[in-house]
Amino acid sequence: MAGAARKKLVGRYEVGRTIGQGSFAKVKFAVDADTGAPVAMKVLDKATILNNRMLQQVSKSDSSCSPFPLPVSA
Repeated sequence: MAGAARKKLVGRYEVGRTIGQGSFAKVKFAVDADTGAPVAMKVLDKATILNNRMLQQVSKSDSSCSPFPLPVSA
């Protein structure tokens, strides 16, 4: 299929395009491969967080992001 976007599989999620971006993370559109449910996946830049000692800021951001459990990828 020419011109089709290539999706990366992370756990059971097919990760697509970037839908948002901040100082230490990107938000990606993803689809649960098992159910087909669309989700937003926050992808953190570990090097930026550690180099700038932003761990406390990240903790605050993640606690206010969503009232629902989010998938965690290793």
